[in-house]
Amino acid sequence: MKKYFLILTLMFSSVMNLSAQVAVKHDNPSVFVEGRVINKDNCLSYCYPGTKFSLTFSGTSAAVKVKSNAGYYVYSVDGKDFKKFSTYTSETSDGVFKFQIADNLPQGVHTVSIMLVSEGLFCYPEFYGFELNQGAKLLKYDTKKRIKIEFIGNSITCGYGNEASGRDDSFSDSTSNFAKSFAGITIKNLNAISMVVARSGIGIYKNYGDKKSGSEYPMPRVYENTLINDTTTKWEFSKFKPDIVVLGLGTNDLSENNYELEKFAVGYIAFLKTIRKHYPSAKIILVNSPMLHYQQSQDLMNTISNSKTAMQILQDTKIFRFDFQELSEDPADYGADWHPSAKKASEMARYLTYFIETEIIKKKKK
Repeated sequence: MKKYFLILTLMFSSVMNLSAQVAVKHDNPSVFVEGRVINKDNCLSYCYPGTKFSLTFSGTSAAVKVKSNAGYYVYSVDGKDFKKFSTYTSETSDGVFKFQIADNLPQGVHTVSIMLVSEGLFCYPEFYGFELNQGAKLLKYDTKKRIKIEFIGNSITCGYGNEASGRDDSFSDSTSNFAKSFAGITIKNLNAISMVVARSGIGIYKNYGDKKSGSEYPMPRVYENTLINDTTTKWEFSKFKPDIVVLGLGTNDLSENNYELEKFAVGYIAFLKTIRKHYPSAKIILVNSPMLHYQQSQDLMNTISNSKTAMQILQDTKIFRFDFQELSEDPADYGADWHPSAKKASEMARYLTYFIETEIIKKKKK
């Protein structure tokens, strides 16, 4: 009888411990959010890769709840390298995917982060919150002395197929990883607080494969939205004021020999003025495309130079230009569909990081 009572006690204690986990809801102010999100009744909705959720706490374990079957994420514990996980499963009945980020951590202060690394345009990802061990305490997430940077771009920014085996592979969310894109690595290199507004195939005036005269929804048309495909909720630009903006568009406008250069050039300077309107003090870096070659590459670089000159005439001295090297014939340069591989993106990020540190923020190299 005593043995039976002991078993019941242990079972009851176990249930109580599970129920006593500390639930951190999606809208808890201790959750530090990077990216554009919409706060719904029970979750945060978002679509751009690079959207990130972080939490600092005193405790020993942490799990996260996100929408199931809605993309790929990476997670990090205490600033260590990102590891990838998938939400694709048939095991959840409520549409919620719970992922154990860390368990059996040494007692003390820890920081955990998760970040969407695939594109959420068609799978509508959602974040429901974190779960911590019984007795865990929430702490303030440290953002002191960290620069803020926004990346505006296309598939190269998103990390399209950068984990694929080569350029003959087709696109897959499973081989795309924003954390390994030039943008994601640059953010990590700089320990920056980030905002990402990027979608594969998007352009300044013409999206990939669209007619020569232009697209209905290029980046300037959707940039004001919180979510790219939701025209009902406008983004409040006061929520995020970057120190640096990296503008990386033009590949899709010019990648096919089917474009009107004047429309592209006019659209480019107009969008640049829009960015400046929202961010009067930011330093804006205009980058070229490593995927373009020959005349298309030259047209983009000429447009960048002319736009920079036009802004200088308007007394804007905070416009900069940075040129990536074009992709070579080396197969190692390529991920899926002739996009930069993770290896090439790392090289791109190294050069961009150095440029930002030495020319933009004037950080002295040791």
